[in-house]
Amino acid sequence: MSSEAQNAPTAEVHQNASESLGILRQVWLHVHVPKAGGSTIRQLMNRNFGKKGYYNSNSLLETKQYTRDDVSEIVRCHPGVECLSDHKLSLDLPFDHEHARVFALSYVRDPVERFISRYFFHRHFEEVNCIAQRLSFREFANAELVEQEVHPQTNSQIYFLNGGKSFDDMQVIDDALATGRAFLFPIERFDESCICLEQMFPTVFSDLSYVRANVSKKDAEIAAEDRELARRYLQKDFAVSDKAEQFLNATLDRVFPSDDLRESALASFQDRCSRRYHNFHPPVAPGEPVPPIGTIPKFPPPTKPTRHDPDYPDQLVETKPTLEPIPPQATDPSI
Repeated sequence: MSSEAQNAPTAEVHQNASESLGILRQVWLHVHVPKAGGSTIRQLMNRNFGKKGYYNSNSLLETKQYTRDDVSEIVRCHPGVECLSDHKLSLDLPFDHEHARVFALSYVRDPVERFISRYFFHRHFEEVNCIAQRLSFREFANAELVEQEVHPQTNSQIYFLNGGKSFDDMQVIDDALATGRAFLFPIERFDESCICLEQMFPTVFSDLSYVRANVSKKDAEIAAEDRELARRYLQKDFAVSDKAEQFLNATLDRVFPSDDLRESALASFQDRCSRRYHNFHPPVAPGEPVPPIGTIPKFPPPTKPTRHDPDYPDQLVETKPTLEPIPPQATDPSI
């Protein structure tokens, strides 16, 4: 090893130096609720935090969740991690950590649509043997919802987010939101949540434009009576999707003081999403041949600051002007 490498400051040295100045680093925890747009969000976290700052943890035992102390130790022992995405996280988090300012980001989904999406996901997920591959939707719903042949957190987002306390206890969720450093959004309104994050944390989330990932293939229609069966058994879970709607509405009102600013930011964001989508799926006029690879113009990625300013999140920046719109893509990542 060269003398320069030996003398190079480590992440821990930088952390100690920052702490001596009274500056705590930010750590973002993506509490990854399964089948709630998580694959798309993981791609965005990877792009915004980079390979060195982002860590995606995939567990084979997704029903084993970390305790608050577990997460506290992870944050302490890994000073180089700026963002962690994991199915094992809940909203019971160490927001009062002595070494970092901990933020949490989580998305939830309409409980019935989430259950349907999970059925189709497992139906076509050949790597794992699942009963969905050999059962109709009605049989699958009966096995999981009526007979309860599944871990409780699988079909309850409340149980998942409160760390396994109960199917209707919202206290852990409410306490997390009360810190001002937890964000709970409905995946059905993903674009609106993204413009909030970009506006509140411009140095952290410089560009959240996206192309949907891991979209479940649906090869059958779900009958109205089967949807109603699922709704009956998932009724308690609507409390958390309603909470996410309320939280997003309040955040939009706080971040964008007028409807015009909000609509302008949303139009600009969706234009960026369309441009990113068309980089991979270029629009072609009917009857025209697909252009050769390399002839589609590429739009340069946004410039990202080299470090985060821990005192910046509470500041707002001027909304970006609306660009000339082009035909948008379908931007719902929750399908």
